[in-house]
Amino acid sequence: MGQGDDPRFIAIAKGSSRRAGIPIPDVDEAWLPEVQSWFRSLKLSGQADFYEASDWATAVAAARAYDMSIRTASPGWFGNFTRLSERLGCTITDRKRSRIELDDPEPQDADEDAADEAVQGWQARLRLVQLWD
Repeated sequence: MGQGDDPRFIAIAKGSSRRAGIPIPDVDEAWLPEVQSWFRSLKLSGQADFYEASDWATAVAAARAYDMSIRTASPGWFGNFTRLSERLGCTITDRKRSRIELDDPEPQDADEDAADEAVQGWQARLRLVQLWD
């Protein structure tokens, strides 16, 4: 692998994001239900936070290819869908290949939080009892 092929040596081009306020396309009601579900899932996925207008246009193209692949049972259309969805980072494997890692939010457990508060309260009371002894 030459230096030009090594990801550590790829030049980074920088620019300004314009994703704030871009309209996210709606599902096309003509698409099959499976395709509509896939497209809606993109809006819920963490990588969509990075999508620009061109990424959403690519997502629409991928959805159309997915729809055509199901309707025609054509491996060519499915191949097009697969390539486009990989570029969008749709699966964890795609993101790992692209070195994209999404943070998992810390889970909130109300019962655990209440238990922690109760234990801390008892510990505080026990310290007060020890101080008076």
